[in-house]
Amino acid sequence: MRDGLAGADARLARAAAVLLLVATGIRSLASVVAGFVEWHDSANTQFGQGGRIRAADVLTTFGAAGDGTGILLVVAAAAAVWWLLRADQVGATALRLSASWAFAVVAVLVIMDVVGIALFDSITRQTSRTVVESGFALAYLVVAVGGVLLLQRYDAAVAELTFDDDDDEFDAFVFAVDRKSGDVRAFMSSWQAARGMHVYWVEDDEFAFYTDEGVVVEASVADGRIVLQPTDVVRRDELLTMLREFANRRGIRVDAADVDDPAAYAVPIARWQGLENWPPWMRPIGRLFQPRG
Repeated sequence: MRDGLAGADARLARAAAVLLLVATGIRSLASVVAGFVEWHDSANTQFGQGGRIRAADVLTTFGAAGDGTGILLVVAAAAAVWWLLRADQVGATALRLSASWAFAVVAVLVIMDVVGIALFDSITRQTSRTVVESGFALAYLVVAVGGVLLLQRYDAAVAELTFDDDDDEFDAFVFAVDRKSGDVRAFMSSWQAARGMHVYWVEDDEFAFYTDEGVVVEASVADGRIVLQPTDVVRRDELLTMLREFANRRGIRVDAADVDDPAAYAVPIARWQGLENWPPWMRPIGRLFQPRG
């Protein structure tokens, strides 16, 4: 049996997570907009010290939301998301991604803020203030990076806590192929596939499921939960054709020596779909938090 939150508690946790993430987003957006405004307005102002004052002013304005309040808001939101993940609530995965983005954005703003303060202090010679602000910024960065990594590893933690007795899980990579578009989703385990897909997609039979050996997997929904069960049907060539077409279409690279092995496509596709969950301008940051393998 799975542990979970009561319905009312789950709704409260979801509302709290959304509220805190929205508040973080508003603060971050205001900080970024103000930074661009300051950059534009300060262009018509004469600054001394080789423009260092202007640079410091602009950077600290950009980084205004990269403070302790910003970090605390995201940490609180991440805590609510973690409870939703443990309860296997619909939408929890999307909120996890939002929390990861929020951590990453605040981390960038923290860096901009501390660089701006350091520029100010290099002019006023306030070394002690630079040390204090740098220490605070380092603490915020540790929390932000740690928060992203912890949220990324929630699958294993939740599996250990709530699915130790689950007999439905089987050891194999799982591919979900969109019957209409041919797009492919790759999962490192059947449990991850069941968590990563939406019950509505399964109920509407929008995806065909296969193991990395080409075994057709039957997907169903029981008690609001996705259940995956391997069948006796094997369609390895069919799966391999779809994987090749998808990889070519999306520019996903697979080692030339392994192009005939469906399992070789699992990690590259999983990494690709992970990056697709990040906004384009943040994908370089997203690569830092991709699983290795």
